[in-house]
Amino acid sequence: MAIKQDRHTAFVLASANPKSHSSTSSAASATSAGSTRSGGSKLLFGEIDTSSDRSSEYYASVCSFVLCDSGTFLTFWLNDNCRDNFLSYVPKKDLANLRLACHDFSVRAAPALFSDMSITFRANTFTKPSRLAALDRLGFYVKTLRFKVPHTADTYLPPLVEPETGAELSFTYTPQLQRPSPSRPRYGDAETTAILTRQYPPIFHAATNVYAFVRAFSAFVNLSHIKVKCPGYDPSVSYRRSVVDYALISLRIAIEQNRLNALDSLTLSPIHPGGLLCLSPLLGYAATPRSAKVWSQIRTLTIHSHYLPPGARRCGEPDHFKLLQTYLRTFQNNVQTFNFAWIGDKGPLPVQHHDKLMSLSSHNDDRHHLTGVHPARKPQPIKIATNCPPRKPVPSSKTKASRPVMFFPKLKFMTVENITASASAIAAFAGAHRRSVDELNFFNARLTSGTWDDAFAPLTDDFTAAQWI
Repeated sequence: MAIKQDRHTAFVLASANPKSHSSTSSAASATSAGSTRSGGSKLLFGEIDTSSDRSSEYYASVCSFVLCDSGTFLTFWLNDNCRDNFLSYVPKKDLANLRLACHDFSVRAAPALFSDMSITFRANTFTKPSRLAALDRLGFYVKTLRFKVPHTADTYLPPLVEPETGAELSFTYTPQLQRPSPSRPRYGDAETTAILTRQYPPIFHAATNVYAFVRAFSAFVNLSHIKVKCPGYDPSVSYRRSVVDYALISLRIAIEQNRLNALDSLTLSPIHPGGLLCLSPLLGYAATPRSAKVWSQIRTLTIHSHYLPPGARRCGEPDHFKLLQTYLRTFQNNVQTFNFAWIGDKGPLPVQHHDKLMSLSSHNDDRHHLTGVHPARKPQPIKIATNCPPRKPVPSSKTKASRPVMFFPKLKFMTVENITASASAIAAFAGAHRRSVDELNFFNARLTSGTWDDAFAPLTDDFTAAQWI
């Protein structure tokens, strides 16, 4: 049983002499980490331009503490642990006002104020120079980023029409990582680029500006958790092109192109079925062999996905459940905490192998919502070797391929909501992870067969792990 401790521990004041604090060292520590990356642009409040030829004594005078006769307060404030714990409980609004008191307050409150940032994607989110300059200075502090791309009437795109004949046009989207220029059309050729520029809204061109995404995410060097939100999904118009999907493609490429070594948590809530394809490093557009390696460092994964029953899918749409399992394989080896929930109707157990999945063959891919047929999903020719020695027979049991469920070797905590599954499927998963998992939670779950005692039988002392592995 997990035991939770009270996180509200008492503050302990330091016993150091407040007079020992050096004003010169305060100036050095108070200088913004982003000022060296600003390139001489306008500084924000609380930053000091150390690129000039002024002496360190000058900066020390600027960074001097507000006159305070309380040695106890100075002892508390100049202790990093005490100060950081205090600031972590101060509301964001009060932190913003606190930064207006003096330079030292401004700099030391910045990490707590900007550790959690929210971005709602719009046409000028990553192209406005002032916003990029702010990201260069504040992105260093961001540890949790909430990236919101809502489905609205403006994000659904109309069909492309040939200007002269009025016939409907189709185009194959290929993300461009280079900066857009007249000599390098963004959408393949000059004619297609001109038609898209005239007929599609500015938010579409902002979503396909991969270079701007990569440039903006280069500021989040300490990012550890990214939360992607795509609210407002309407299954009845899932066949239409959407700006949301293009923005997710650019988002994935931006994360893969930047070395975000601290990133270990990913939340997709809510996410639509097409979003999983756009975010997949295995099936996604412009995916490379390095793409899966970047996402394999995720340790905490949370997915709240819309569920489309098999009868609700339109002709030509890929199987949502199979896309989900392909996406989960990216994190399979290293994920430790996995939280999943179906939105809408109850869906199957996401980690259970389905033996009657629809094949993602090319004859069902002629009406994909972004292009015709994705290259990663085209059928490959079968090659037969003639002079190869006979292979050894594959064991029929106790192999990874024979498991009825996906296997996560490092999984410790798992929560599943709004599912329908058989007791045998849950038992197979519990037995396969008996040696690693510490906690399994099922909410709003319905068993199609068996009982909950049967489902969790592998975790009791009456069974051995060898019966289920």
